[in-house]
Order: sequence, then structure tokens, then C-alpha cells
Amino acid sequence: MKNEAALANTSGAPTKGSWRSPLTILVLAVLSSAVAWWMIAWPVMTFSRAEKHVDHFGLVYAHMIGGTLMLFLGAANLYIGTTDRHFKYHKLIGRTYLIGGTAGVAFVVAILLSPAHNESGTVTFSNTTISLLTLSFAWLACAAMAYRAVRNHQYGQHRDWIIRSYVLAWSFVFCRIASRVPGVEELGGGNAFIWLSWVGPFILCEITLQWRDAGKVRKPA
Repeated sequence: MKNEAALANTSGAPTKGSWRSPLTILVLAVLSSAVAWWMIAWPVMTFSRAEKHVDHFGLVYAHMIGGTLMLFLGAANLYIGTTDRHFKYHKLIGRTYLIGGTAGVAFVVAILLSPAHNESGTVTFSNTTISLLTLSFAWLACAAMAYRAVRNHQYGQHRDWIIRSYVLAWSFVFCRIASRVPGVEELGGGNAFIWLSWVGPFILCEITLQWRDAGKVRKPA
């Protein structure tokens, strides 16, 4: 484990003195995740939304569990990855994050493709459905790349792909929260918001990651 932590640092992992404060990341991630969980997941956990999803509440409940693992374990691993503290738990937490997240996203796809989820009783590929399906497959792709990178001992790439996946995990939450703002779904004729809610954060994340790498001075061998 210690060797992996050392290799992670030599491949570009942020240290305690980097511009990303580990404590700030942990506090913000946990607090924001707790608020989002209370707004979205708590009503599902207490079965108060069961009547709204009568024919597919089992899928919604399973998705809630997977989403909960994504939010909180992702926050924990961000802290571990930026400080190397408690690194012996990094692999266990990371695997649980990937497994729980994969299950949560799979249940999202099942819900979107379930006729019971649509008022018409049939599967309709609306703009919202296509956008959320694309977001789901984007998260799965980032998670797969993160797993492949760590298997090949590419710890810097693994870190970046995990960051991308966590941004996309939060995009699911942001989409649900922002949709409650009056009039937001009418932006761009009803098409702009559902795409910008995850494409926008993902682009900003990519710029941030590339900006960091582009700023490094590489000395000639």
C-alpha cells in the first residue's frame, strides 16, 4: 500500500501544499453530499415517495443506495487521495465506490427504460431521457478508465479519471436539485438545461485537469 501511495505521488498526485486543500475538499464534499442526500435520497429511504413510483419503487430505492455510496465514498477517497492518510482503506473504498456507482447507474438506465416510469406507459426517448442515458454511459466510461489505469499502475491517470467520474456523479444530483428552480427547465426551449447540467461541469473539470498538467515544466532528459 505504501508503495502505491509513493507511486501515486510521483505520478502527479497533489500533496498537502498543493492548491487543492484536502481538508477543504473533504468538508465541502461531505456537507454538500449530506444536503443533497437529505433533499433527494431521504424521501426515498423513508418510503415517502413510494406512491409516486408504485410500479418501479424497487429500482428507485436501489438507485438511491448506489447514489449514496457514490457521493460519500467518492468524497472519502478524494480526501485519502490528496493526503495519503489512511491509504490502507483507499483500495476498499475505491472498489466499493466503483461497484456501488456502477449498480446505481445501471438502475438509472433501468428506470429510464422502464415503461412504468413514464406517464404514457411506454418508453419515450425524450431529450431528457437521452441526456441522462448519455450521462450514465459517460460515468461508466470514466469509471472503467479509472479501473483500467490503476490496474496498469498509471496512478496519475487513475486519479484524474476518478475525479471526472465524481464530477459526473454529482451531475446527477445537480440536475435533480437545479430542476426545482422555477423556469430553469424552459431554458433553450426545454433542451438546454438538461444537457448543460452535466456537460458544463464536465467541461470545467476537464479544463481544470488539463490546465494543471499544461502548467508543469518538463525538463529535458
